[in-house]
Amino acid sequence: MVKYNKPALTFSQQVDLLIARGLVVNNKKRVEKTLANISYYRLSAYMLPFKECQNGVVIDRFVPDTTWEKVYDLYKFDRKLRLLLFDAIERIEIATRTQIVNQLSLKYGSHWQDNRSIFKGPIIRRRRDGSTFTDDVFADMQQHIKDRLHNDRSETFIQHYRDTYSEPENPPSWMSVEIMYFSQLSRICDGLKRRADIVGIAKYFSLPPQTFLSWLHALNFTRNLCAHHSRMWNRDMNIVPEKLEFSRNLKWKSNPDTTKRNKVYYSVCMIYYLLQTINPRTSLKKRLVDLLEKYSHVINLNSMGFPANWKDDNFWK
Repeated sequence: MVKYNKPALTFSQQVDLLIARGLVVNNKKRVEKTLANISYYRLSAYMLPFKECQNGVVIDRFVPDTTWEKVYDLYKFDRKLRLLLFDAIERIEIATRTQIVNQLSLKYGSHWQDNRSIFKGPIIRRRRDGSTFTDDVFADMQQHIKDRLHNDRSETFIQHYRDTYSEPENPPSWMSVEIMYFSQLSRICDGLKRRADIVGIAKYFSLPPQTFLSWLHALNFTRNLCAHHSRMWNRDMNIVPEKLEFSRNLKWKSNPDTTKRNKVYYSVCMIYYLLQTINPRTSLKKRLVDLLEKYSHVINLNSMGFPANWKDDNFWK
């Protein structure tokens, strides 16, 4: 362990440092302009694939003939990949929200979210450091609704409910669930007491209940990466989704056992599978293929978890 003592550099000095490390820069002013808008630190993650290795360790020296354009193209590819996934996950989030509201409202009435009896009770959970906390889905959901109801004046339907109705205190589920985050949708599903309730929601998406819950959790993690502009293309996902062995109703990958579930390719497969129900005529495959082909000169499909000849799988045909 050593003390950190790297000095701050001007954008011009940052470019000089890259040149000194072997990066080919044809237009220094243009690179300075880019670094003024995208930090050196953010771009450094996209430089790693183009750096030399010694004894398995990456060193601060670029592979000969590596140009600035290659680094920046990899960054642009990752940005477009995030936008592609984020757009698709938005559709999944809205469809999930709709199924939760519709199915539970028909069973338990308009204000099912205020009915503690349909949810599991508080659960004591343990953190990695050994400490414990109380996980109460119902209480957390009620607190969120209360906070938004009294503090959020930007949503007209919330303001309308407050100004029009004296009771119940909370709006109906189709309003209350609309103001919840994707992560809370996953928790609602996981917190339902009766198995039949989650089975019905999962069945709409042609998934077993536990797989559906696992996929929601994983896709929420992917969504947050996209929303916060985090590196996506070669990331090892912290949330590993449950494996789907096969599907009776929809197309699924021929060899699920050979796919790394902690890579972005599996996330893409989950999204494409769900879109068969939500948007059967989705253009996701074409947009994905076009994107991969456009930046084929800088990306490594294996680092993203794509198997060889992935497009030949019947799942993608």
